[in-house]
Amino acid sequence: MSQIDIQYRKSELREFCLIETQGSLETDKPGGLRGQQRFAAIERQLDGKVLMKIGVHRVEGTVVPLKKPLAVMVKEKNSKESPSDTTYTIQSIIKEKFIFKLRPVVYLQQEILKLPTV
Repeated sequence: MSQIDIQYRKSELREFCLIETQGSLETDKPGGLRGQQRFAAIERQLDGKVLMKIGVHRVEGTVVPLKKPLAVMVKEKNSKESPSDTTYTIQSIIKEKFIFKLRPVVYLQQEILKLPTV
């Protein structure tokens, strides 16, 4: 019987979110979205909705709790002290997802357009 060593340090957890869209997210940069640390800004609104801004586009979504939480884990080689060869470290626990059903709208700020304020 094999054993799997799973480590969980609550103080080291990072915040992740699950994003569901009706289309695909694309980028012109090499490596696609994997090559980018940050591709969008997501803000929680006071009414419980979320707003995602990508460049000059924005889309509004909703927050839905997951039926079962998901664990984001990293596989690591284990030291000789442990009975198992591999250790999994939990990086985050995802408890909700953001659903974006609508099409994005173009959002141009006055700073981008350089229009005078009235």
